[in-house]
Formats: sequence, structure tokens, C-alpha cells
Amino acid sequence: MSFSDIKEDLVDSLLIFYRRIEELRKTRFFSFYRNNISQISLQFNSKKQFKIDTSDLEDKNDEFLRSFVAILRLFLLDIDKFSLRYLDENYFNSDSGLLYQLFRDESILFNKLRTALNNFLNSKPQVNIIRSFRDKSYSFESNLEMLNDFAYGGLIHSNRDKLDRYFVFNLNVNEGKYAIVYPLYRNYVIHILLNIVSIINQISSFIVEKIISEILNYHISKGNEQFTTNAIKANTHYNSALYIANRLEDYKKRIILHKALVEINYTLKNEDLAKAHENKAADIKRAMEGLHPDFSDYKVSIDIKKGAKDQFKKDKK
Repeated sequence: MSFSDIKEDLVDSLLIFYRRIEELRKTRFFSFYRNNISQISLQFNSKKQFKIDTSDLEDKNDEFLRSFVAILRLFLLDIDKFSLRYLDENYFNSDSGLLYQLFRDESILFNKLRTALNNFLNSKPQVNIIRSFRDKSYSFESNLEMLNDFAYGGLIHSNRDKLDRYFVFNLNVNEGKYAIVYPLYRNYVIHILLNIVSIINQISSFIVEKIISEILNYHISKGNEQFTTNAIKANTHYNSALYIANRLEDYKKRIILHKALVEINYTLKNEDLAKAHENKAADIKRAMEGLHPDFSDYKVSIDIKKGAKDQFKKDKK
């Protein structure tokens, strides 16, 4: 197994994982709890009146929470090719996973963190919250059940089989003794979400982003190596690297790659594409400097993506 065996589907799965975690990192929910601890305190006075103090994000309509959960849930589902289970079954498993063969330490860590996440989700909630309604008691057997009922019962979906439990725990929350219980329930839901995102963030930072960086650097290195001896192969590697750098929004590497592709395309007698890469490098540089686009030197109109459309064809040594 070698880096040349890495196909576009694998790279896309890692890149989408990274893009999704970046979306989570930019949410108001993530930004707040990265710097603040979710806490709750109940105080009773001599007249048996109580006061609730929380340190949670002010989010009266759950707008910030809803956008956060809508993205986070994708890592736990199997409908996309970047879910934790998909990555495990196809790339990180010890039997036949390509990434396990190429990145043994990272794969072992991936499986360790995924196991820790599954153990947490399947464990019984630390807070035993029970609520009765119409002679029926409702509670939760696991953290995953509490999360699913909260998310799919009303926050982002309204699944019929989860509606009753969601309504019982999330409506009429200021009445009677549930005015005390609801803040505890709400706080524990946030606790579940923060534990999940903590593990997924570690998977991205210590595993996914490291692997993407090494694949990117591999293609840059191979492009540099073959720059003077085989322009066609160098072009393939540089375009593969550019494919990744574009999705990482790595502006510095994008400029370097576009400049390299200028020279490669002049060597390959493709002056129009060389000029397009030259223009793109200038565009990126101006954007990095906070300047407005400059179209004065544009003499051609060409889709620069054409040269990077068929990335990750298997390298021929």
C-alpha cells in the first residue's frame, strides 16, 4: 500500500469531515461553550421560593442550538460518506482499511476515540430525569436516546414515535416542580452535545487534518520531484494538491500551486491555462491582503477548474 493507492473518494470523505467540523467550530453554540462552562444552580429561600442561575448561551428560540445539532448529527448518521461508521468500515478498520495501512497510529487513535464516543452514547444518563404525563412515566435509558428524542422529536425533526417524549420534556416547562427539573434536563442535553463534539473535534484535529496534510504534501513533493523530468506527471500531482488546498482554503499553498502550474502549463504549451493560473494566484494574493479584485490584466476567459477536474487519477510511477 502507498499514497498512490489513495483515491478521490477517500480524500473527499476526509475533506467533507473537515469542512463539517469547521462549520461546527464557526457556530455560535461552539464558540460560546469553547470559552464557557455550562453550569446550573438552584437556590431556595426561607419562603420556599427558588432561583435558578445558569451560565448557558442565551438562545431563547434555540436558533443557535438548532443549527449546531443539525450539523453535529451528520457525524452520527450513515447517510453521508464521512460519518464515523463509514470512515471506520471503509478506511480505518484493521482488516482492510487503506488508512490503517498507511497511518497506523492515527487509525488506532480513531478507533479508540470512536469506541469512547459509542460507550458514552450507550451509557445511562448521569442525571435520572423522570416525568409523568397521563399516567405514563417517561425517562431515558441512554445518552443517545435522550439526544435522539431531543433532536428528532422536535428540535430539527418531528418523528412521530418521538413526539410524545419530546413534548413531555420540552413543553410547559415553567409549571410546578418541573420548573426545577427542566433546567437540569436542558443542562444535561448540552452536556451530551459538548461531549460528542469534543471527541469529534479531537478526531478532526489529531487524525483527519493530519492525514489530509500529509496527502497534500505528498502530491506537492511528487510534483516538485517530477517538475523538470515529467511535466505531465507533475501537472497531475500539482492539480491533485490544488484540489485539496482549495477545499482547505489554504491560501498560501494555493498561490504556490497556481504559480507552479503556470510554469508547467507554459512547458506543456497551454498558454491560456497558464495565464488563468497566473490570474488566480494574483486574485488569491489580493484577497489575502484585503484588496478588491483587479480585472485590468485579464486577457482570457477560461474555466480554470478544467485543469483540475480529473484529480486523483492513479499515479503512474
